[in-house]
Amino acid sequence: MLKLFGLFKKKTIFEDQLNQLSEVGIFMRAELKKELLLEEISRSEYEEDPYNLLLLTLGGEVEVNDEFINVSDEIWYLDAECIEDHGDYARVIMRLESMTKLNLNKITDYVDIQNNTAWVSFEYKNELIRWEMKVYDDWLDMEIFKKFNELIKTKQSMKLYISILGQGCLVGYFNKKQVIELNKLTKYKFEEY
Repeated sequence: MLKLFGLFKKKTIFEDQLNQLSEVGIFMRAELKKELLLEEISRSEYEEDPYNLLLLTLGGEVEVNDEFINVSDEIWYLDAECIEDHGDYARVIMRLESMTKLNLNKITDYVDIQNNTAWVSFEYKNELIRWEMKVYDDWLDMEIFKKFNELIKTKQSMKLYISILGQGCLVGYFNKKQVIELNKLTKYKFEEY
C-alpha cells in the first residue's frame, strides 16, 4: 500500500524551485525576469525534472541587448571541452573571479594545443600568479578549480564545488551548508574539487 503513495507524488512547481534555490543562495541576476527562463524551456519540463533542469538554465547565459550575460552569478554550467586558443583560460578565470568576487588584475593566458602548452596568469593581492595547465586536446584542465580553491582558502568558508556531468559540469561557489542543502534537492551532487 505504501508504494502507491509514490505514484501520486506532488510536482514541485517552477516558482517553488526558484524560491528553494534562492534559499540555498542561488539567484537569478536582479535585472532578469523569471519569464526569461520560460522562453526555451516550458514550465512542465522544469517540473518533470525538478531543480536539475533549472540549475542548468541558471548556470547558462542569455542574450540581452546583443550581449550575453550570466543568468546567475552563483552557478555556472560549463562545457569542459572549451580550451582551443588564447583567451580560453582567461575567460574561465574571469568567470571564477565574477563568482567569487575576488579582485584579479592582468588576467592573461597562452594556449597552444599543438605544442602541448597552456598557462594562465593574473595578479592577486599585488602578486603575479601563473599556473601551468595540462593539455588534453581541447578539454579544460580541471585542476584549475583546485588551484582556485587554494587561492581563496582564506576567504571565509566559501569554496568552489563541482558537479561533473559528462562533458559539462556545474560550478558553484558555496559554503558547506549550502552544498548539503543543494545535494538534497538535486541529482547533481556537488563536491569540492
